[in-house]
Amino acid sequence: MSGFRARATRIGRINRPTGPFVLRPGLTGPGAMPVAEAAELVIEDWRQQAAVGQVAESTVETHGKHLARLVKYAAAKNIKMVSDLTPNVLLSWQRAVNGYTGKPVPETTQDARRAVVSSFFHTCYRLGITDQNPAQALPVRTNRARYVHPFTPEEIQRLKDNAATKIQDTRTPAAVALVLLGCSSGEVGSIRCSDVHLTEMLVRAHGGSDRYKPRWLPIDDPWCFNALAARIKTIAKKHPDDWQRRTIAYTPNGGAPAEDYRRAAAATSRTITFALKGAGLKVNGETRVASITEYVAARVFAETGRVEAVAARLGLSNLDDAAHIVGYDWKSEYAQPGPPPPLGGSLDGDPGGDT
Repeated sequence: MSGFRARATRIGRINRPTGPFVLRPGLTGPGAMPVAEAAELVIEDWRQQAAVGQVAESTVETHGKHLARLVKYAAAKNIKMVSDLTPNVLLSWQRAVNGYTGKPVPETTQDARRAVVSSFFHTCYRLGITDQNPAQALPVRTNRARYVHPFTPEEIQRLKDNAATKIQDTRTPAAVALVLLGCSSGEVGSIRCSDVHLTEMLVRAHGGSDRYKPRWLPIDDPWCFNALAARIKTIAKKHPDDWQRRTIAYTPNGGAPAEDYRRAAAATSRTITFALKGAGLKVNGETRVASITEYVAARVFAETGRVEAVAARLGLSNLDDAAHIVGYDWKSEYAQPGPPPPLGGSLDGDPGGDT
């Protein structure tokens, strides 16, 4: 019985199995291939997917590094064949300590290892190497309630005052400005000059994957207006012929396509984080780029009293997410209370008193 479930392929992640399993020619049975050989075939398939735009090259690069570590780990444990990669073996690798420091790896790394080995077996299925997926038995980290730590107005002012990391730096202030208007950090790298309408005081936010909906954001902060105007002026002066199609806060390196949203999102997130550090606002485990977004949510909620307005500004389709960010317990507020307990008794049928 196959360890996979057929599901539609989605752009942006490694191809999943969609048809029946067909054993690869030359194999005596499922999983009868050396782990290192299977890894080479899988990585080559991932590279082909990247070449046609199915996944980002950066994804293949990071997945390939994790997979290389799995191959090395298997060799050290004398595990030769793909069929020998049992759930217990994979679990021990998932929780293996850092090879350089000897210290336990964080849960995020364990999650990454699980995702990579799962993708490995998905591709092995497609290549006819094995029809089993022992990665399904690996534990998944339980979702934790997202903690909220918005910046205060005073801290936001300090961020504005220190946003420029060097003289004539217009990119970092513009990146900060976009987040202050309601863009997620994942959207900032996708915003082009043509998306900013200074005359109408509007910015079109987009590029935030499925979580954030495309929308128009008001430029309702004078500092943000000035930061965006300065950035567009700098870009127009440097690229007079095509300045409108240039991205505001992200410049692709080494010929990387501007449409590589993951790369752009990572780069702009680093830019904003650097600004937070420069302003002395980055505290590990407490504040991060999302703290700016949470400040925006708190400001909008204070002005409107509506979680719908918060969701619309941030591009969220789930009102519960918006309510959680602003700390609004609408369920308790609007829940219908029950009747008061009877005098001298209780609601559970016990009349109380002496018998």
